[in-house]
Formats: sequence, structure tokens, C-alpha cells
Amino acid sequence: MKLNKIEQNKAAKDGLDVGPEIDTFAELGWENVDKTDLELRLKWYGMFWRPKTPGKFMLRLRVPNGVLHFNQLEVIADIISKYDGGRADITTRQNLQLRGILLEDLPEILKSLDSVGLTTIQSGFDNPRNVTGNPLAGVDPEEIIDTIPYVKELDNYLTDCHRGNREFSNLPRKWNTAVAGAKDNFLLHNDIVFHPVRRLGQLKFGVWIGGVLSSQMNAYAVPLNAWVDPEDICRLTGVICSIWRDNGERDKRPKGRFRLYLDSVGVDKFREMVVERFGPLDKWFSCASSGLGSKFQEKPRSHFGIHKQKQEGLYYAGIHIPVGRLDVVDLHRLSILSRYGKGEVRLTEDQNVILVNIPEDQLDFLKKDVIIERYFPLEPRSIAAGTVSCTGSQFCGFAITDTKGDAERIAKELDSELEIPEEVKIHWTGCPNSCGQAYMGGIGLTGTKVKGGLGYNITVGGSHLQVGEEYKKRVPLDELKDVLKEILIERFDAKEDIKDPN
Repeated sequence: MKLNKIEQNKAAKDGLDVGPEIDTFAELGWENVDKTDLELRLKWYGMFWRPKTPGKFMLRLRVPNGVLHFNQLEVIADIISKYDGGRADITTRQNLQLRGILLEDLPEILKSLDSVGLTTIQSGFDNPRNVTGNPLAGVDPEEIIDTIPYVKELDNYLTDCHRGNREFSNLPRKWNTAVAGAKDNFLLHNDIVFHPVRRLGQLKFGVWIGGVLSSQMNAYAVPLNAWVDPEDICRLTGVICSIWRDNGERDKRPKGRFRLYLDSVGVDKFREMVVERFGPLDKWFSCASSGLGSKFQEKPRSHFGIHKQKQEGLYYAGIHIPVGRLDVVDLHRLSILSRYGKGEVRLTEDQNVILVNIPEDQLDFLKKDVIIERYFPLEPRSIAAGTVSCTGSQFCGFAITDTKGDAERIAKELDSELEIPEEVKIHWTGCPNSCGQAYMGGIGLTGTKVKGGLGYNITVGGSHLQVGEEYKKRVPLDELKDVLKEILIERFDAKEDIKDPN
């Protein structure tokens, strides 16, 4: 098989092999570390070289199912407090990315994270990424299953209990795994999705495969026509992932994603290949059958505000984190807010936070808390509420535009100028790699160069069940707000917010 340069480097030395060398790297200083180890293999330990900020790295954590505890928030805050302008960004995979990290500090950082049960192992590049699930798992009155045990099991399997799993440390590209727990946990942008399906009195998982959002293709997962026992989800994931690992594209890197391999083989043929390795698979004939869990809702619930949990007398509260960006003080604020419950928060794929297990007698205190009133509102305005953004050009060398800055500014302006009946999902991504999942947005924005400056391509009509369609290309940044306003009025029932001068 012909290998591109990256694949040749991976074949010469597995990314996990730099683990024992991290202490040495820290002593040498980044300028003296082998270029391939520095810029490629350290990603297996979550450490990303950023050419935009030479010597200052991004560190990505694994946060299975987006569950964090107050002591973990405090450790993360302590880590980034050492750096001028240190930041933590909530990602669209329910985890955190830390900014400004120095290589010399990495050994101690990894020890600090490990002390509170956190890891960065295999969180980047051609590895199985953070496993996602229902952010309300275990407290959701509408859940079919609690996803946390299954997410943890998959996360431990794919990473060998965070020691690093060489079975999956050299994939053709990244691999995304998700477990749905309720009918509005769509998650169809993942490479594999387990969705609970009750049939004939039994609750098992239906399997969807091949979701992708990328520069080459944007498509949602398709049914494998398989219905598997919960105890088999790890083995099935391993079989599917290993078939792709052994046969996927390793020459033309943009074509390395699993969906492109799946399409080249065909779903029926691929299913036969899975059966050859896994054994017989029960068939799930129709994703639209009437059984519990077998049909997706048309749109997700809003998590914002205060809602009853499945546990009597307990509540959860969804709070808004503007464009998902947190500083040191914000992390301490979240830790404080978590104490209204039992010290636990949940990160969501739309870059917000849910506080859980809040007793009823604490609700009034929570609502009046200065942190809620000033910084993390329970009821954000419609545009801000639905805004999702990738890192943007401030830190990412691939991004063309400053997505977080543009998104936050324009959301504030549109919310002040328009009345909109409900939240509108607007996804911003700085380049075609689509880390901001533009095609999932009711409005999707992809950064691009335009004549005389920067701008965005616009898609419209995306949702968790269908990808958006092209609306307009190369809209200059200084015209963008007016174009978005036009779309919101025409397609989302927005109205000009005309103030009475008297």
C-alpha cells in the first residue's frame, strides 16, 4: 500500500511511543525536540503544536459523556492559571481544550490531571476521539437508557483504560464514537452511533455508521441494520474500526475518513465483512418502526433553564457559556455553581453546561446567584443560545476567520435588533474541515477568503437529521450581519425589534 508522508511517519514510530519521552522533551525545550515528535506524535497525548503561537500548545482532554466534577474543574483552572491569557474551550465533542500550555510543564500537568481521573491519551489526530453521550444521562426524565456506563466502557476499551491502545493508535483518520440515550440524542455525525431500540420486549442497541463532517464530504450515519446486546458494543466497535484500519485509504489523506471507505465498499458488503469477523448480527429492519427508541425526534430539546430530573425533588439547570470559551475565573465560577447540586456539571455538544442534581430548595438561590445573573444566563437570547463555534484563527492555523470573535459579536447585535420566536442553531467554522459542524446548523457559516478580505460561505436548512444546503458563497464579513438578518426574517420568523421611542 502506498503511504503518504504522515503515514510513513506513523509507521516508523507509533504516536504512543513518545509517552516515555515526554519528561525528556520537557527538559530539552520545544526548540530541540525532533520535528515529527513535536508536531505529530505528541498529539497522541493531546498536545498540539500551534504554529500560530510557537511554543504555546493546545492540550485536549478526554471527558467521556461530558461529565466533570468540581475538583476536576479546579485542577483545570489551576493549570491554565499559570499562563497569560490561559483559556479552556468547550468543544463539540463534550470535552475541553486548554490554550497556551508549555511543553516544559506537560509532565506535571499530566500528573495533575491523572490525580483527578482525567487524561489526554489518544485525544487527537488518527485516534478514537472522546466518546460522547446524552448530556442528561442518569437524570433525564425522557431517557431510554443511561449512557454513562456504556460511554465509559467504550472509552476504556478504545484507550485500554487510558493506558493507550495500540490496536487503535494508527487509524487512517480520526474515529468518533457516540451512544444515544434519548430520542433527541441524534449524534448521526459520528462514525458509529449506538441508539437504544426496544423490540419484542428487549432493549438493545441499533447501530448507525459512517457519519462525517469534513472538507471532503458532509453526510450523516446510515443504519447497519444491526441490533446488538449492550455487552457487545465494544467488540462490534473494534471489529468495524479494525476493518477500516486494515483497509482504509492511507495515500490520499483527505480521503481517509471512514465514510469514504464505507461508500467505496457499500453498506451491504461492509455488513457481510463485519459478520465474518463478529459473527451473526440480529437485524433491525426499520429505523422508523414504532418501538421505543427506534425513531428520532424531529428536533432536540432545549437544555436551557431549570427542569425536573427523573429523581423526585431534584432539578437540572442549563446555562449558557458564550461561544464555549472559559477563563480561569469562569472555571472557578462553574465549580461554585456545581455545589448547588452534588458538585457535578455536564458539557454539551453545543458548548454549554448543565448543572445537575439541584434540590428544589436551592433553586431560588441559584436563580439569584450573581454568576447566573452576570455571566452564565439560564435563558439566553435566541441567537446567542444557538451559536456554536470552532476555535477560529486566533489559535488555529487552519482557520481563515476569527469565528469565536465574529460569532459572539454578531450574535449580540442580532439579538438586540431582532425578535425571534425560538433558538436558532448557527454553526460557525473557520475552514472547510468543519470543526464547528457548519452543515448541522439551521444556518452554517464556513470561513473563506473573499475579494479584499475575509468572509463566509453560508448553508441553510441543516439540523441533527439533515445536512444544510448551500445558500450563498463568499459573503464579505462587513455584509454578513445583514445577510443573516435577511435569512432569519425569511426562514426563521424573525421580526425587526422596533423600540417605542416614547
